[in-house]
Amino acid sequence: MADRIKTVTDKSQYAFLLENFFKDASVFIKTSSGNIDLQYMGYREEKVAFKIPLIKSSPDNVVVFTRRNTNTIYLSLKYLERNEDTFVFSPIKFQILSELRREGRAALDSAGGKDIMFISNLITDYIIERGLATIEKKIDKVRDVSEYELKKRFDHVKIFFINENKTDNRLRYIKNTSQAIYMPNLNIDPEKSEEEAYNHYINNIYRSDIAISSRNKYISEAAVPIVYNNSIIYGYIQVNSTTPIEEDMYEYVKKMCSVVNQLMVKQQLLSPLPDKFLLADISHSGLGFVFKEKKFLRYFEEGSRVNFEVLFPTQKSAIVSAIIRNITFLENRIIKVGCEIFDMDNTSGMNYEEFVQSITDDGN
Repeated sequence: MADRIKTVTDKSQYAFLLENFFKDASVFIKTSSGNIDLQYMGYREEKVAFKIPLIKSSPDNVVVFTRRNTNTIYLSLKYLERNEDTFVFSPIKFQILSELRREGRAALDSAGGKDIMFISNLITDYIIERGLATIEKKIDKVRDVSEYELKKRFDHVKIFFINENKTDNRLRYIKNTSQAIYMPNLNIDPEKSEEEAYNHYINNIYRSDIAISSRNKYISEAAVPIVYNNSIIYGYIQVNSTTPIEEDMYEYVKKMCSVVNQLMVKQQLLSPLPDKFLLADISHSGLGFVFKEKKFLRYFEEGSRVNFEVLFPTQKSAIVSAIIRNITFLENRIIKVGCEIFDMDNTSGMNYEEFVQSITDDGN
């Protein structure tokens, strides 16, 4: 989070800011697909020009940004005209975000060959969703086996996967919060700390589910996420009962979610990409990888989750769960995906930290 935000709308300061922050710097334009690299060409007569080789048109209002030390400088612009790949804008305002110094990333020397590294077995929620949509009959077999066991204990059972409906209210809540839904007894008022979750469930989930609310007989629910490699939520198991769902029954549903995921993996119903991606930089908390083929771009979206294996030169590896934080279009049509790590198993964590520490020490 920014420690301080300063907004500048005084046009007399624009030339100074552009020449000191944007000249000879890495500058990017924010787009719906990601950040595109561009070049500052100059400022004159209250107009600023940027060379943007990868786009053919500009919306009326855009935002470009650059970074200098602990500052991120955003410049809001109004589009005026274009001459080939040079676009002319009218500056509207600058916003300077001063932040605590962030952890630096070590660039990997792919050109020299010393630290060439790849990631493999990459999978995202989009890849899972597309894959499941093509094998529905195979999924039904997993569903039938699991539902048969669950129906021995619960009055109502539903196993839901992401390819069925991305706007499903339960799935949306579970993905947004990374939390299960557990309503052990709707006949008892919730604790103060649980009121918000309870009210959201009643107003946005229970009442919109006609199959449940219209019967007016179920007094409890548990909806637990089905998760790939402890990172990507791609479905859930929902159970409802005419009696309270006790803690041990809730734990049983969690166990069944793990069983379903194991069956999906064992039967190869979840398929990572066969391609490898070149690692561009790495740090204790994140990394970036690059590719040139635009066909891969559809698999990545800012804020979505990704799981992959990092292959180290030491012959060790790490299974990484991360959130995609930025997608940037660089020179030579190279696309870079920046990720923030949020989970690794113990062995992966040790291997990862060992390598990062080794290149940090080399840098010193």
